[in-house]
Amino acid sequence: MNTRELLNLTSRGAIWNLGNKMLYRLCQDYPDHKSPEVITAKIWLIGRSYAAAIERGRKKEQDVDSFYESRVVPKIQRSHLDQHLDEVRQLSEISFESIPIILKTHKYLTDLFAKISGQEKRSLASKYLHFHCPSLFFLYDSRAVRGARALCPRFRADMPTDNVDTEYANFFLRVVHLRNKIQKNEGCLLSTREMDNILFNVVL
Repeated sequence: MNTRELLNLTSRGAIWNLGNKMLYRLCQDYPDHKSPEVITAKIWLIGRSYAAAIERGRKKEQDVDSFYESRVVPKIQRSHLDQHLDEVRQLSEISFESIPIILKTHKYLTDLFAKISGQEKRSLASKYLHFHCPSLFFLYDSRAVRGARALCPRFRADMPTDNVDTEYANFFLRVVHLRNKIQKNEGCLLSTREMDNILFNVVL
């Protein structure tokens, strides 16, 4: 597909717009991670809405309520997540200068979720960060990865080697490359959500 055809995919999935708006509003109205109720609501609703629940794969003898109460909430409360979010919120756009901070933040949350769940949760980390900082994080999952690789098969990332999750960093930089290509050819800079719509809906 050429870049003009890709633009036609940016508005796909409109039926989900209201639901996504509610998640953006939730994170805007409750940006920090101090209250158990706020932490539970955000982790639960974003994870379940995007098929990336933190409780998926937990030990079966532990029910969901006790998993959140004994592991999810206290570990997030004791973390430095709010400091990382405060730092990344100072960024206005994805740029050469901001990319290392964006990727560092994603790795921090991926590592934190791994300590909580015992599993890689880079998809949940990307989605959780996206709803807190919509202009800076692309949604990562298997569909998005397939779309990015199909549209930029020969891309080779030149990325920071320290303090990044390599899988997400490669994906992120590939999508930035594709967005820059579309901007050069079509004269418009697409939002992260528009890029997500392309990757989720492209059929090659």
